[in-house]
Amino acid sequence: MTAAGAPVAGSLALALLLLLAPVLSGCVEGRVESARQRAAEIAERGGLSQQLVNAPPFTLLTYGRDAPGGDRLVVYIEGDGLAWINRGQVSDDPTPEDPVALRLAAADDAPSVLYLARPCQFVGTAGCPAKYWTGARFAPEVVEAADQVIDSAKRKAGKSRVELIGYSGGGVLAALLAARRNDAARVIAVAANLDLPFWTAWHGVAPLTDSLSPTDAVDALGHRHLVMLVGGRDEIVPPIIAEHFRARLPAAADAAILSYADFSHECCWAKAWPALLRDARAAQ
Repeated sequence: MTAAGAPVAGSLALALLLLLAPVLSGCVEGRVESARQRAAEIAERGGLSQQLVNAPPFTLLTYGRDAPGGDRLVVYIEGDGLAWINRGQVSDDPTPEDPVALRLAAADDAPSVLYLARPCQFVGTAGCPAKYWTGARFAPEVVEAADQVIDSAKRKAGKSRVELIGYSGGGVLAALLAARRNDAARVIAVAANLDLPFWTAWHGVAPLTDSLSPTDAVDALGHRHLVMLVGGRDEIVPPIIAEHFRARLPAAADAAILSYADFSHECCWAKAWPALLRDARAAQ
């Protein structure tokens, strides 16, 4: 009876999935469209204008402001977004529900600001494999694409230096970019999992074998001004991750850790950002 019933159960399950597919697709599209509108509103309040930039193999969403004054372009890089629904289920679209790095960029009154979304965020996932928000989220081509966008924006703004600020996984990308650039005046990593091998081991998840890690670039990063902001209540990237990464850097590295006891991974970076940014820029 079991053997005879199995194909029927399988057929019913497949039929149900086929019926639900358009509904699930519509839910994803609706969520992403709401996220796009939310991002546009945040950017408008910060005086940031949208631009889609072709950086093969990606099209990346950016928001920017370019006004006279200063010698540097301040670059904000978004976190991983909705990469996973839960520990075992990959998201259909990594667009963040709440773009924390965009909120930080909008709160920065620097003359020249560039916000950089991560691959596949806000722009749809057609032709953008899920590996780019899972195991290959920091792949060489991801770093190269971001580097190209920053170079172009820097030339357009006529600036000589960049300041790289990344939230969560965006902080990892900021560090990887700083390691290869000679114009990085400062790197500010907010709630960032900079020590990727230690971080994945800490959570008991598979290593990001298709990604680059800042731990492989500690010699170069030892010559950059690096400030790590950590939240005492952050369970996703606990303070020990930054401490472990700092221990990997050369002894004479210019690196500081600023800890905020009541902050979690999401709260309250955006709300307190002007004051936090002053702290980070003053840190030695």
